[in-house]
Amino acid sequence: MESFEHIPKYPVQTLAKALDILQYLKENTSTEGVSISEISRALSIGKSGVHRTLDTLMAYGFVEKAGANSTSYLLGWGLFDAGNAVPKQHTLNGANYIPQLEKLCNRFSETVNMGVFNNYETVIICKIEPNIKLRTNTQVGEREPLYATALGKLFLCDFTPEELQGYFENIEISPFAANTITTYEKMKAELAKIRHQGYALDNEEYFDGMICFAMPIKDFTGKTVSGISVSGPSRRMTAEKLENIKESLSTVCAQLSSFLGYNN
Repeated sequence: MESFEHIPKYPVQTLAKALDILQYLKENTSTEGVSISEISRALSIGKSGVHRTLDTLMAYGFVEKAGANSTSYLLGWGLFDAGNAVPKQHTLNGANYIPQLEKLCNRFSETVNMGVFNNYETVIICKIEPNIKLRTNTQVGEREPLYATALGKLFLCDFTPEELQGYFENIEISPFAANTITTYEKMKAELAKIRHQGYALDNEEYFDGMICFAMPIKDFTGKTVSGISVSGPSRRMTAEKLENIKESLSTVCAQLSSFLGYNN
């Protein structure tokens, strides 16, 4: 059976059995359904107990019989309807990401940004700044090019080769700094590297002398819906610091992605 992190303090045994049955039906999918006897053997629950539980679940539409005269059961559409409500209740908002961004900023004393994809650009929706003189000058609401920024390259990773080709053909590509990637072939290789390593790096590609490290937040479909970056002057962003940023940012993005239903 699937393992869950939370262990109830006051478990309700009848409810636990019902959930175990639903879980078993989920893991043993068949158009012919699963019999009461099979469920009873697999879960060590008496046949009468399995029957009563299935009868109750059927009343709520969570299970249904495989056919009019069948004694086997399938998951029901009521369960599907209930599941469809989950994404609507799990959306990113300031309450669940601002504290995380503040912790990152306080730990590394560097600017932390959160961005989303909009109209082939990255829009900064949150910015947390450290109390130091030298920092990035990005502002909330600012639009940044995808090809020249770490956050932007995260979104480009979701593009198909054809979409990426179209992007380079239809967007005005010009260098912002010495290391800006301006060709399709180089970007294609860069994105392959990002997908493999799980993070994007803007190594003085948007501003000379500035480095930005970013990681994605994904939803239950696996799509990158947002990204978080930590930016600072290249002289402060040492290899050791970048490794520490990677570790902390990975934890934060994994937590937010899990909240959105992403299961890697």
